[in-house]
Amino acid sequence: MLRALSRRASALRPCQAAFNEPPHPQRTQYGIADLAAFGASKHWALSQEAVSSNVEPPSWQHWRQRGSAPSRFYKRTFLPNLQLLRQIAAYTDHRPHPKTPHLTAAGKALADSPAAAAIYLSRDPGKVQQLLQCLEGTLGVGLQQLAACKALCHALSLSAGAAGAVCLLLKQQQVPAGQVARMLLKQPAIFGQTPERLLAGIGALQQHLGLDAAAALQVAIASPSLLANNLKSSLPALLRFLDTYMGEEGAGRRLVRAQPMLGLVAAKAAARSVGNLAARGHSQQRVRGMISKHPTLLHLDLDSPLQQQKLDWIKRESPWSLEVFLETPRYFVASARRLASRLALLEECGLQPPPNPGTLATYSNARYLDTVRKQLARQGRELPWASWAEWEEAWLGTEEGREWGYPPLKD
Repeated sequence: MLRALSRRASALRPCQAAFNEPPHPQRTQYGIADLAAFGASKHWALSQEAVSSNVEPPSWQHWRQRGSAPSRFYKRTFLPNLQLLRQIAAYTDHRPHPKTPHLTAAGKALADSPAAAAIYLSRDPGKVQQLLQCLEGTLGVGLQQLAACKALCHALSLSAGAAGAVCLLLKQQQVPAGQVARMLLKQPAIFGQTPERLLAGIGALQQHLGLDAAAALQVAIASPSLLANNLKSSLPALLRFLDTYMGEEGAGRRLVRAQPMLGLVAAKAAARSVGNLAARGHSQQRVRGMISKHPTLLHLDLDSPLQQQKLDWIKRESPWSLEVFLETPRYFVASARRLASRLALLEECGLQPPPNPGTLATYSNARYLDTVRKQLARQGRELPWASWAEWEEAWLGTEEGREWGYPPLKD
């Protein structure tokens, strides 16, 4: 975190000078005490008081009375940017995490990426407006569309000039504006790159995956996160590892072509994932078979909090063993929330779980609900919930839903 901030020292200097109060206990709770750029402002951004109302936080009034408040920075920079974030966040369907119930949608956008949030909140609002005009004029992306961006502070920190240059490049490559907009919302970081670097990334896909220019461009459009990596060095190393481990020349190229997002995995991370599977008693031949069926297994870090949550659910709640999930990898890549909420619906309705978790892991919400509804109809009963969203909302309010329905908080 500190290393990332030091690289952005010039961008943060105005903000760092303005806020130099000691860390607030609530900021320490979120693991952001080292983000000196926020100082007292971090608490405002995360609190219901600062994000959900138009009233200045009391702590700011306290500073003003002491005569130490950086009022110019607050009024001209921090406050307009925070208000814009609130406007965009109003378009989201925000469900507070049970462990941080006070965190609003705007607060979550800040907490998800503190370094990016610090850069955005300290940015000249005039430049932010130039960016918004560029995105709306070029791509038709307004505030409502930006709400779908998972890296919102990154997107709002883009230079209008850089974003415009990337949009122009993609237009010259005959990429429709709608697809460019989706690329922006998926991975805004690539719109901060130079056109030359972007073309180099597409060229690396073409060279190392054995694609023609049109096919490489389509892979980049569908998986823009690939272009945020230094594919020139990372992709060859991954392909060499996969060829060696699978015991087949060209296996790596075949797997990445089948699942392009696999190209995001570093060779060391892929080796670690393979090691995790082997440590659970699986032979190399079996792991090879699992990877061939579902290459995205290499994305999974079984030691991560998210995967540990799923492993805990399988151990404590699932009627199916871990072996059953790993035997058919597409079952295992389903989230704990999906599996737990669907099993809970069966139990709530007094229905027996199926022989394997296939329907829970792979059916759409509508199809799964229809399956349950038909089972109840054969017994002369009706489903009490009209839609999946209605059931899920009720389930998330239960103790079980709070435990399995939300991802673990970041350390």
